[in-house]
Amino acid sequence: MTLPRSVAGQVDLEVFTRHLRFVESAGVKGFVLNGATGEYCLTSPEELGQILRSARGAVRPSTKLLAAVGGASLPQTMARVQAAQAADADALLLPMPYFFPYEQQDLIAFSRHVAERVNLPTLLYNLPDFTTPLEPETTLQLLAETKLAGIKDSSGRLDTVRRLTESGRTANRVIGNDAALYPALLEGLCDGVVSGIASVLPELMLALYSAAQESPLAASALELKSALDDVLQWVGRFPVPWGLKIMAAERGFLPADYALPLSDQRRQDARKFAAWFQAHRARLLATSSIDATVPTAAPIAPTESAKQ
Repeated sequence: MTLPRSVAGQVDLEVFTRHLRFVESAGVKGFVLNGATGEYCLTSPEELGQILRSARGAVRPSTKLLAAVGGASLPQTMARVQAAQAADADALLLPMPYFFPYEQQDLIAFSRHVAERVNLPTLLYNLPDFTTPLEPETTLQLLAETKLAGIKDSSGRLDTVRRLTESGRTANRVIGNDAALYPALLEGLCDGVVSGIASVLPELMLALYSAAQESPLAASALELKSALDDVLQWVGRFPVPWGLKIMAAERGFLPADYALPLSDQRRQDARKFAAWFQAHRARLLATSSIDATVPTAAPIAPTESAKQ
């Protein structure tokens, strides 16, 4: 899920829970909160607790809530672990510490330390665009030597889940990169997907997952894959998760907010993406919206800081 924030940087829990309910109503069975799509580097442990409690009160009892607990250091990570456990998360996602590059031995020591101290099922979270990548051998070693339950792999590569499958080890193989989902399903390499695109196009991602599982080479599956590929090309032109926020605003989920002011070129790009999205909503299975109260002009308006 994306996390809507005010100009002052505070999470808008009312808008967030409304968005959450819509996505759940489309058929999504669980949510990752505070992942890369949620810009977790901006979230305090206190905010994480508030987000989880709000989500728990908004969704069905059977809906699973996974909390990402990433930080820049071990103390930051453990503070988020404690907040997530206290707020009734169902499971945790453990990204590697961000900002500084580390060696694999450092990631092993870090992951072992956390794994020994968590009380919830925990997946490694391989996020190489923002943290030091977990090598396949490191992942296999950690899953063999700790109680970690598997991996959410957002690398866009299938090396790790392929090695994990070949090893015969019982562990959750979760695809975390939307572009890698179809190839993973084609090879039978995943047990599920955590999808940023699904936070704004749940209908498309659910349809693709079902079609690719049943008959990946059928015309219906290939057309859904083509639609996703086109969306990913647009989203890839923007910093994470700006492209998702543009689509969310167009569907009335939330007013788009950005961590930085928009340049003139970014506003032009956002207008073009919004126009393309509106023209292709039927193909993307995105014909419905929440309501008309959220301004669809939000993606192309400058932020308050940009106005100043």
